[in-house]
Amino acid sequence: MKIEYKDSRKNNWFLITWDLSNKCNYRCNYCPSMFHDGSSGWPDINEVKEFIKKINELLPEKDICFRISGGEPTYWKYFIEFAECVKSYGNSFSYLTNGSRDIEYFSKINKLTDGIILSYHLKYSKKEHFIEISKVIDCPIAVNLMIVPNKFDKIISLAEYLYSNSNMAIWPKIILDKINMTNSISLYSEDQLLQIKNWKYFRKLDDTNIHRGSILLDGNEISANDLILQGINKHNGWTCWSGIDQINISFEGNIYRADCQVGGIIGTIKDFKLPSIPQICNKDSCNCLSDIYLRKNHE
Repeated sequence: MKIEYKDSRKNNWFLITWDLSNKCNYRCNYCPSMFHDGSSGWPDINEVKEFIKKINELLPEKDICFRISGGEPTYWKYFIEFAECVKSYGNSFSYLTNGSRDIEYFSKINKLTDGIILSYHLKYSKKEHFIEISKVIDCPIAVNLMIVPNKFDKIISLAEYLYSNSNMAIWPKIILDKINMTNSISLYSEDQLLQIKNWKYFRKLDDTNIHRGSILLDGNEISANDLILQGINKHNGWTCWSGIDQINISFEGNIYRADCQVGGIIGTIKDFKLPSIPQICNKDSCNCLSDIYLRKNHE
């Protein structure tokens, strides 16, 4: 069995997912406190700049993309300076945000941004504010719409509104159990699962610089959601290109091969060495979307 990129050019695409901090202004009940309690603080901007310089020296032939998340990364006072440094090396800069900053902020960072994923949380987010953000941003915008089962009908109406009043792509974000760290899927009804599977609010975006693109399972195109829903995201014993096509940087500045952190720490932003060969997965299931989109095979 094999997972590969539909576009073979993505073999040269290197993704850096960076959990910048666990400081967040929201307290979602499906998000563990370790992701929002603020215990990590912020990184040192000079160490961040040195890392950007070194990774570009190590991977001169790669198309490097930074995908920044948190917590809520846009509240770091050096976030725009961080973006300026990334762009000075010709890398792509994208980030995940809850969209709570004001419109002026998004206008200011617009010229530095290759892609944004807005996370819509029903308890906190405002649909009108998301629409206003879309009006001042020129790059592709996707919305991760958190699909809370007991608010499903309201969320479907919200998806239709965002889709109809903007050029954003609306993605259904299946809620997994992160509180107890089981990664089990929330209790959706059969009808809800069918609506997620036949989601009406996708929109084609030019995400060439910020996404690995479609994946193939044994030659057949498949989505990450389908892998999860069908229970075929179990790759224990598979060879995975984590560390070769992607790395993850944690809140503490530790570097791992992927978001799942299989293989342990391979360095820090101050001192690291990239692996040269793929690794064998020892995790029961693959649940982080960026990890699911990595090359894998199993004989």
